[in-house]
Amino acid sequence: RYLLYDVNPPEGFNLRRDVYVRVASLLKTLRKSENWVLVLPPWGRLYHWQSPDIFQVRIPWSEFFDIPSLNRNIPVIEYEQFLAESGGPFIEQIYVLQGYAEGWKEGTWEEKIDERLCIDQLMYSKDKHGYYRGWFWGYEETRGLNACCLSVQGSASIVAPILLKNTSAQSVMLDRAENLLHDHYGGKDYWNTRRSMVFAKHLRAVGDEFRKKYLQSTDEADRTQYKEDWTQMKVK
Repeated sequence: RYLLYDVNPPEGFNLRRDVYVRVASLLKTLRKSENWVLVLPPWGRLYHWQSPDIFQVRIPWSEFFDIPSLNRNIPVIEYEQFLAESGGPFIEQIYVLQGYAEGWKEGTWEEKIDERLCIDQLMYSKDKHGYYRGWFWGYEETRGLNACCLSVQGSASIVAPILLKNTSAQSVMLDRAENLLHDHYGGKDYWNTRRSMVFAKHLRAVGDEFRKKYLQSTDEADRTQYKEDWTQMKVK
């Protein structure tokens, strides 16, 4: 089964990177029961990216991160691969995550999740065929078959029972995934995911050239040699 996600459009690169860590934790929980794969949400239309001469939508994760490194932590695929594997530009179930309209009761915190009426206007509209149309990372042909809102208050894996028991959809998207909290911030799984988010080789090459040219710094001279398999790197 395929898990997709997106976040609030104005959010920047670092928040999106942090949400990936949260969703990766959810995927690990799901995979204890079923075979799930995370579909990486294409980058684009970020407010902070102000270069009008550069194409800035439908950008794959491989432009920024090393995909084999990500896959050593959880199974991930690019959105284009999802389109090829799933047989078309359809997402069977969209859950839009939101808070609770009533907020916290008496200031006490409890983890909970419920299907509720949407608090804000749904950022999807139905076309004449009954499909849900939306931003979908700039892929205009993508359509959703079903959409509803989930009020959520808790860590990422609180969504797992919904995905495992309440829907049989093969492709499920969690929109506004920034509403989920970390399962175990700073724990082993958290750091494994962060370590797996290795920048792409072509970006590291640019960085290495800058270090060498302007800082007289190299991995060899600084004794900071990097192993391509981050799981093999040990504390000295």
